Amino acid sequence: MADTGKNAKAPIALAVISGYLILRCLWRVFIPGSEYALPPWPILSLIFDTLLMASLFIFKPQVPVARPDDPVQIRYATPLFMGGIVATAIMVLIRISSDKGWWTGHMM
Repeated sequence: MADTGKNAKAPIALAVISGYLILRCLWRVFIPGSEYALPPWPILSLIFDTLLMASLFIFKPQVPVARPDDPVQIRYATPLFMGGIVATAIMVLIRISSDKGWWTGHMM
């Protein structure tokens, strides 16, 4: 019974982190990049995105198995998890695809 209190925040954290990664990926795909960042920023951005993705792998096993009467963040934990992983992969691919992509982090 003590584990339910500790794991009650895992579905919420997974939903927030996944949502952030997905929205950030959509922003980088559809909004053109404007100016180049300072030299350490591309590396820091890659590290930050990768750490957020790693946190998804930490939170996912803590989410209970979904049942029809569970809250939304538990029922949609797996699609959000997969969306966060795919979004992070897309952001990394944008960074390594071109010189402009490396410096701006945007596709266009």
